[in-house]
Amino acid sequence: MPGRSLNIEWRESADELYRRYAEERNGHRKVRLQAFWLLHSGYQIGEVCKEVQVDYRTIQRWIAWYRAGGIEAVIQRTPGHGAPGRPSRLKPEQVQSLIQKASRGEFRTVWDAVEWVKRQYGVTYTYTGMHALLARNAAAQ
Repeated sequence: MPGRSLNIEWRESADELYRRYAEERNGHRKVRLQAFWLLHSGYQIGEVCKEVQVDYRTIQRWIAWYRAGGIEAVIQRTPGHGAPGRPSRLKPEQVQSLIQKASRGEFRTVWDAVEWVKRQYGVTYTYTGMHALLARNAAAQ
């Protein structure tokens, strides 16, 4: 039994959504763009859920974001695209000291930086967390 028909005032064509989906490289944004392309193409929410493997309520939330601000509002809420992320475990001056040591080549590996931070400040980072911290701050300089 089909559910209620979905009424969305589309700001983009299905072709535009497909183009953005096909060109997107970020996995989080790609799934959302695919979902909207499918919805615009006439798929029911339940069908989209199965196709992109997300919960029904998640699709409903994305639709609410779309109605409020368009596709950009949906995209901006994805991790890594304007999302604030977690606050740093280190104080700004500690991050600066870490970055200075890294820029001088004092760490051979990310694990070396993880161990130094643990010894120096008593803060434990995962490899991935430290890699992201170093990359984020290297890009900012």
